[in-house]
Amino acid sequence: MSRRDDVKGYVQVDEAGRMIAVGAALRQELAQLAGVYTHLPSDSALLHFQRVGGTPPMEELRHPVVLQGDVAGFGSTVDVINFVHSSQQSGNLLFVQGDTRKTLTFKDGQVRNATSNRPEDRLGEILYRYGALPRDVLDRAAEECRRIRRPLGNHLLDRGQITQADLYLNVRRQVEEIFYSILLMKDGDFYLTRNPKDPGGGPLSLNAQSLLMEGLRRMDEMAYFRERIPEDGMRLVARADADVGDLGARERLVLRMLQKPRTVEQVSRACRYGDFETMKILFHLKQSGHIELVAEHTEPPAAESLEEDRVGSETGTMVDTFNTVFERIYTAIARHGQQQALQKGLETFLQFYGFVELFQGVMFIDGKLDRERLLANLAGTQMDNRLSFLSQALNELLFFEMFAAREWLERDEQQELQKVINQLFIDIG
Repeated sequence: MSRRDDVKGYVQVDEAGRMIAVGAALRQELAQLAGVYTHLPSDSALLHFQRVGGTPPMEELRHPVVLQGDVAGFGSTVDVINFVHSSQQSGNLLFVQGDTRKTLTFKDGQVRNATSNRPEDRLGEILYRYGALPRDVLDRAAEECRRIRRPLGNHLLDRGQITQADLYLNVRRQVEEIFYSILLMKDGDFYLTRNPKDPGGGPLSLNAQSLLMEGLRRMDEMAYFRERIPEDGMRLVARADADVGDLGARERLVLRMLQKPRTVEQVSRACRYGDFETMKILFHLKQSGHIELVAEHTEPPAAESLEEDRVGSETGTMVDTFNTVFERIYTAIARHGQQQALQKGLETFLQFYGFVELFQGVMFIDGKLDRERLLANLAGTQMDNRLSFLSQALNELLFFEMFAAREWLERDEQQELQKVINQLFIDIG
């Protein structure tokens, strides 16, 4: 038998440093040596690797990697995320760029969670940027959490400094902000890993395709807005002769805050719309001549806190279907004596999240929405697609209830409710 006949396969090292085992027999042999190795000094003819004693503290090595590659070689982070979404993959999609590591958790192609090691992506920073809490309060809370090893969100909830609605909204914002920031990564590596003990999941379920479209739109528009509203050394102020008759509610609220000169950041924190939505409103106000840029001068007083005002849309069968699930959640929570806490959380959620006009005056009766009042409110909205908007509103309400329920329900109760919810989505298509 010749030396060539003994060859079971080959290991190819490409120009990007990736190693690929070619040949089924070789892969089967290497499978017996599965583990983590470090590279020792080698030459062009002989490569040296040595097994390491324990798994290094790197996310990409914690669980089996089922897909990996170079971001630029694959196309872009958009292409990677779109592939995971369209192929309905489940697992953790990790993006690595230098010391930066950002992860999206997928379940059947939908985004369930997001994490990042960047300070600007921490929950405390999201709470600050959206005006939920001042910096000094968050700094003290963060220090206390490090001392007692308690998650910041739960700690603030325990202290009564935020509500369940605040926590839900800002966890969602955190996931969205991390997602949008990943779209800006031009190079680096990506890894899709799976934890056999955890099929993947999280407190949210966000449509990856919708997030992609929104992220790309934001990237294009934000660059355009920033060219026309520079943020360095400038403030914005309302023009004294501005006519507010043609403005919507959101524009009027922002304009009211600009009776004195303020920076974009100050307006963003005060109105709680986030950087992108605030910049968009300011751009339109500037284009219409309602505000103007002025040179930076003395620090103005803190802006008052304002809330969003959104509206929604729908049909009777959908309300009945969702009410069936809302009632089940209420009954489960009531068994633990927490129905009043749920009711309080729901009231705050509806007030702060949006859909204010849609849910105005709508009561919860044994966990169910007042169907007639909700449909009457729906009929009075100006939405083009009422069914779609109502579906969005009820979905947000449902995910908040499940998010809040984790605080009071046992794991088996949560799983049973999840089965009911899965059937709900089958029923409404």
